[in-house]
Amino acid sequence: MSAHFDALGFPLNNVRNSWGALSPRGILLRIWADEIVSERVMVLGPPAVRELQSKRANGFWERVDHLRLLWSGGIAGYALVLTATDVNAVPRQVKDFNREYVREIVALDEAADGSIWAELGEPVSVSKLEKHAVNHRLLPASGAFPTIAKAKSMEGPGKKLGPTASKLPALRNLLIDLAKTRRTYTNEEARTPLGLGTLGMTNALRALGRECVEAGEPVLTSLIVRPETGRCADGFYKEFRRDDAQEREACYAFWGAPEEGDQLSSAPDDSLRQRAQRFALVATRPEQQAFRNRLFIASGGRCIVTGCDIDAALDAAHRHGRDWRQGHNRAGDGWLLRRDVHRLYDAGLLRISDDGIRVEVDEEIASHYGQFAR
Repeated sequence: MSAHFDALGFPLNNVRNSWGALSPRGILLRIWADEIVSERVMVLGPPAVRELQSKRANGFWERVDHLRLLWSGGIAGYALVLTATDVNAVPRQVKDFNREYVREIVALDEAADGSIWAELGEPVSVSKLEKHAVNHRLLPASGAFPTIAKAKSMEGPGKKLGPTASKLPALRNLLIDLAKTRRTYTNEEARTPLGLGTLGMTNALRALGRECVEAGEPVLTSLIVRPETGRCADGFYKEFRRDDAQEREACYAFWGAPEEGDQLSSAPDDSLRQRAQRFALVATRPEQQAFRNRLFIASGGRCIVTGCDIDAALDAAHRHGRDWRQGHNRAGDGWLLRRDVHRLYDAGLLRISDDGIRVEVDEEIASHYGQFAR
């Protein structure tokens, strides 16, 4: 199995102990086939189970770090499905694993008992995984990442800020102002007005970056760049496993004020992924967020009937006969429609063929919507 992880571009950090792997492509977790329930799988147990695992399982804290990154969204996530020799054994032994495909992870959420669950998306063939990982990104989870004891990754020299902690609010405000004006600073330009030394600034950037990740925000510290390259120091990727150039653009989109008169439309340089994430977050149910995100990406951010691409005017509509309560939340279960068209579709005044090619309009609305019949 470790050779399979290598072949997929996700080398295990520890062949014996790791429960998954982090690479520039994203994160690949191991999951058990018998634990998949209605396209969801528990990826970390409730607090009582975690307390035992943290003491006995050497890969526990690495799994926590992987989930912390996935929780914030903006990263590709997948699951390799394993079967156990004996599902009742503790610990389990791997009998086999799926060599043909991995499962897409769409989002994470916390159950009532405190366990963490992953919503699974479409199967992804191993031959297409590299290409798929370029565009696939998880939705940010709702709320802050659950408190899980004190992870090893948060301990050690230099992780305790001391007096430097009082400078974090000022550093945060400084970087937000930079993002609003689409600018960057060098390390020296940022630390000098704050009265921070080199080590203090390094620790402050690490702490602020983690705050951003846990809040589900783009990492503001991507705005601190080297003057000779215009890119972040190598430590940025090692710490957050994100491309600093992409993260800067995400900061600009997240914090930048909209242009006058542009409240309904996206900035010209917004990526489809960024638009999809904002569109998805309008929903209140986690499963609806995932559905909206999938549908938006599959439709290219446009109403399939009118071609409208104004995000605020679009709805994620379930096809007739589909119901989100029954788990019908794949891209194929819906249409991306302009809101007025959505109402007409629900009322039966506008009909769409199963393949989405043919559109029929009722005579009652033909005078206003006849141009969309095809």
